[in-house]
Amino acid sequence: MGNANNLGFSLVELLVVICAIAILSGLAISYVGGASENSRLLVARQQQVQLQTALDAWITHKSSGTAGLAGAKAAYSSDASAMLSDLAPYLREPGIFSSSGGGVSSDALSGAGKTLQFSSWGEGSYPKVLMQ
Repeated sequence: MGNANNLGFSLVELLVVICAIAILSGLAISYVGGASENSRLLVARQQQVQLQTALDAWITHKSSGTAGLAGAKAAYSSDASAMLSDLAPYLREPGIFSSSGGGVSSDALSGAGKTLQFSSWGEGSYPKVLMQ
């Protein structure tokens, strides 16, 4: 017959297993939390690219007239509200952007703590969409 002391797990064995599960779940939660932050930043960067592509298309369209590049430069504004309405036909998803505090925002940008700004159109350089 078996010994009565060998019939189950000891309290120490149970505590070791519970601690191991707690450590593994803590690591998993921190990894998932970092992944969601990275995904928010990735979406924000994709929206920056979308806005930059729309700006480039707008510049190309505006400079194709008789006024040329000078006409596009004269029509350009670093004011986010004015540019969002001008860029709306060139955006894949114009409804996701809004102007706030002099910059461009969206749900993804706000979630990542970022805004987009239009740079000034300098001599010899085209304007850029900057993430701040």
